[in-house]
Amino acid sequence: MRLSLSVAALLLLLPQVALSEEAPKEATPIIGHLVTGKQLDEWCEEDRTLASVYIQGILDEAQRTKNLTIRATKQTPKNSSRYEHYLQQFVGAFCLPPDLSNAKATAIACKWMAEHSWQLERPASSLIARSYKFAFPCLEE
Repeated sequence: MRLSLSVAALLLLLPQVALSEEAPKEATPIIGHLVTGKQLDEWCEEDRTLASVYIQGILDEAQRTKNLTIRATKQTPKNSSRYEHYLQQFVGAFCLPPDLSNAKATAIACKWMAEHSWQLERPASSLIARSYKFAFPCLEE
């Protein structure tokens, strides 16, 4: 089952509401805070559900952006500079299979984090994209 970005954001907020004053504040994500690969790697190890929800939100946003870009590309004359700009946004993009489960998507991203520990200071969203770029490259037609 796919979660919308708003549902994923709500799920990210729920742990903050449930925390007592004794719980460490680092345990919950902060909305508006850039999640690093290191933080996602910790979630992969300690709270796979939180990692899964975060990854699903990233995938939902990637799909929305892809759909908007495809629509913009189709409405742009092929000889315009904007057309080339839109196409360049997909250089190195990933193409997810239609039957990809959230559990499998999470496993792929978490495995990437574990195998590329030297990159964990980078934003988690870019590392997730990189993991899918190698797992699910777009094939040229």
